[in-house]
Amino acid sequence: MDDMQKLVHLDLKGAPPKVHYLEKVFPLIRKWGATGLLIEYEDMFPYWGPLSEIASEFAYSPECVSSILRLAEENNLSIIPLVQSIGHFEFVLKHEKFRSIREVPNYPMALCPSNEDSLLIVCMMIDQVMELHPGIRYFHIGADEVYHLGVCERCKRRMSEENLSPQQLFLIHVKAVLGHIKNTHPTITSIMWDDMLRHTELPILMNSGLGDMVEPMVWHYLSDFRLPIDIWDKYSKVFPNIWFASAFKGATGANAYATNIAYHLDNHTVWLDVMAREGSKFKKVQGCALTGWQRYDHYAVLCELLPQALPSLGMCLMMLQQGSFTAEVHTSVSQDLKFLSPIPLNPFQRYPVPPCQFPGSEIYTSLMAFLHLDATYEEFVRDERVLTWMNDYMMEKRFSNPVHIEPILAQCYGILDGLTKIHSQLEKALKEVFYDHTVEEWLKVFIEPKIRKISDAVEKAKLQLSNS
Repeated sequence: MDDMQKLVHLDLKGAPPKVHYLEKVFPLIRKWGATGLLIEYEDMFPYWGPLSEIASEFAYSPECVSSILRLAEENNLSIIPLVQSIGHFEFVLKHEKFRSIREVPNYPMALCPSNEDSLLIVCMMIDQVMELHPGIRYFHIGADEVYHLGVCERCKRRMSEENLSPQQLFLIHVKAVLGHIKNTHPTITSIMWDDMLRHTELPILMNSGLGDMVEPMVWHYLSDFRLPIDIWDKYSKVFPNIWFASAFKGATGANAYATNIAYHLDNHTVWLDVMAREGSKFKKVQGCALTGWQRYDHYAVLCELLPQALPSLGMCLMMLQQGSFTAEVHTSVSQDLKFLSPIPLNPFQRYPVPPCQFPGSEIYTSLMAFLHLDATYEEFVRDERVLTWMNDYMMEKRFSNPVHIEPILAQCYGILDGLTKIHSQLEKALKEVFYDHTVEEWLKVFIEPKIRKISDAVEKAKLQLSNS
């Protein structure tokens, strides 16, 4: 695996880290075998001019982008920018200015491939990102999970007139995007996600013209493979080179906040087997991107934060480097992150959180403590005692027995005290790594609703006891 590129995916559509945090992380991932970064800016890129509305109010400045590139270069990490080109386009289509290029007027997910403005806007976005990334060798155009194709009146009319299928509409649009890159940036090799190609019949794929224009990146994040059985034979007949994509976080639940490392190690075990078995069918297996999704889409809540998942990233990178997961890999990453005992591979087993020290370790330890307390909280709200003697009806009627309420109140105080302390610890730790909007969102989504619910239970219990 030494000659294979190993890319770490930075999904910036949620919880973009401060640049000084990346400065601390890049040397670690380089040590673990990473060779580059796949950066999905989404609205964190500082678009300008006609595209300025796309940039978030919290977007990186051009100077921040330059700093990231410099830090990557200092750590011998190449950069591959990713700009979506047809689907997952919410960050653009949510704006009124770009509403006219939606495929479905009420849904801001996919753009219309039959609207000439669509290609114009995508190419403009690509050109601006290229401008701030001089010297790159690869560019990723996304193009995954396009759920609405050929449904608007313009597309229906075009399909009828030109005898096209929705899949062919997709392929024609992608080819136009790739053609723009090839014409304006001829030294750059394009990459795209593969899922929209998986079920395309071989003759259509061969006639699409994509074979010498793009390298597909086959993504799969499960520990048991569910890809079409003919996928490798089919792709090898069309594409000389191929990429794979695994996951080190962000693939086990849209609102998950803790990373099950064991799950992702299993995913990489299967990928290593696939590479060994199918890789020879291609001229070259270019590499593997370890994806780390931060939101499932633009409108989803945050999932696992990068500092919390750094142990998983280290394990998965070193596993790719070594060819398997071994005790040596486990020990090495644990030592790199200064764990006093081996990193727990499954955080849901409620083992004690070992002391550690690495960039963002305060976030890791606080989240592991929260994970355990959250389990206690969920057990409490479903507890038979609470549902029997402190349900809303009993509280409304002020009908209760102190012998039952007092122990419930004591447990409430314990959970509330724990949640309050973790809230304070996390707020401080998160502010070291993330911007204020990320800190606010995480606390308001994951902790504060539980604090409010437990506080309400405390007040109701106290009221019942005072009435008694």
